[in-house]
Amino acid sequence: MKKTTIVLLVMAACFLSAYARAQQAQWQAIPLTALDAFNNPGKNWSIAADAAVDYNGTPAITPVAGTGIIINTVGTGTNSHLITNTQFGDVELELEFMMVKGSNSGVYLQGRYEVQLFDSWMKPNPSFADCGGIYQRWNEALPGEEKGYQGVAPLMNAAKAPGLWQKLLVKFHAPKFNDKGEKIQNAYFEAVYLNGVLVQQQVAVTGPTRSSYFTDEQPQGPLVLQGDHGNVAFRNIKYRALVPPAKMEDAGDNPIVISTEGKPYLLRSFLNYGNKKLTHVISGGYPNQVNYSYDLKEGALIQVWRGPFLDVTDMWHERGEPQLAKPLGALMVLSDAPSLVVLGSLDAPWPDSVPFDDFHNKGYVLDANRFASYEYEVGGMHVVDKISTPQATGLTREITVTGAPANLYFRVATAGKIQDLGKGLYAVNDRSYYVQLAAGAKGITRQTPTDTELLVLVEPSTTPLTYNLIW
Repeated sequence: MKKTTIVLLVMAACFLSAYARAQQAQWQAIPLTALDAFNNPGKNWSIAADAAVDYNGTPAITPVAGTGIIINTVGTGTNSHLITNTQFGDVELELEFMMVKGSNSGVYLQGRYEVQLFDSWMKPNPSFADCGGIYQRWNEALPGEEKGYQGVAPLMNAAKAPGLWQKLLVKFHAPKFNDKGEKIQNAYFEAVYLNGVLVQQQVAVTGPTRSSYFTDEQPQGPLVLQGDHGNVAFRNIKYRALVPPAKMEDAGDNPIVISTEGKPYLLRSFLNYGNKKLTHVISGGYPNQVNYSYDLKEGALIQVWRGPFLDVTDMWHERGEPQLAKPLGALMVLSDAPSLVVLGSLDAPWPDSVPFDDFHNKGYVLDANRFASYEYEVGGMHVVDKISTPQATGLTREITVTGAPANLYFRVATAGKIQDLGKGLYAVNDRSYYVQLAAGAKGITRQTPTDTELLVLVEPSTTPLTYNLIW
């Protein structure tokens, strides 16, 4: 055989292997236009287009007519689990879920191994029973507290507020058996991500977790969504065969992390924002694990997150040349455009930036709690932008403008979808987070060619324009 032929055959084999991996990686969705994908669903399960939840009120869940999501409404009768007709072995599963206040549910891989879903919002030290935990096993024959064992808490609490959509990604390996049916390898979770944060890694389970649908172990089993503990909604359920993980590079030295467990911390750094590198950024972190980053050359709140503060390895390792700080925890990216703009009309587009030389940063002042008030001048006005985290629910922003011109607007949020929930409360970015305007502030929603914006007209006043960001 000629050398050229051998090379072509090798290339073809590599191409087919890559094609096979690509085919293996194709996602398949579980349709949610009806309950046909599930085995004998109970009356507690229904199809809807969306769900409405009061994040700080009753644990009710109100369906919105249509299709695309499934809702579990716990009643006084039998409250059954939802069981797929499809059986799974090794699988990568992705879905979104919405909790109500105080709710409890779970996702059972193969109907046997539970990733816990729970309203764990703001809990600083989660256990196995919190959202993202691998639920414990149970043995009634053991004494006292020893009955429960092998539960694994999430690495951090990445849970959002009730009524917001949250994302779960699970990479699961089924138990393995020999030709005699004897188990030769335990089931294990390669990784579990909650809202984009790694909360479980390489966790083996020696058998079914507590309250599993099946008590034995098999090579395959259905996906089971728990329906007997609390109101919950699901959407965008999809799965694919596990793709072998790519070879990881050696992480080298331990990361350098700034902690805010003892006291608040403010840090100047560079920051990657999409495909841009921002050079005038300050980040604030607080003991209640609510953190933010602020662009000092735009007056923009560019991101918030809950959890640990910053990885600053790239600022100190070797020469620290990148000067980058990397947020830890469940990150929520906002806009890096200026917050205050004069609009000739409500049809005028919002600018992407302020000319560099037109924006004059005047520094910041800290109050007794080390909450920062950022001061700057732009367009003939003086702005004080105070950002605080007095509650673990989220972040409070107070903007005071001196010398405000006519038709000055403050952009509170921009997203693909903004829902007015009444009384100054808005659900932003398809229920990714909430905005609560202070009493008296009048929100204006307007549609742009690409997004929806929430604006407030800045009136000449000494009263700060105030809103809360809740997630």
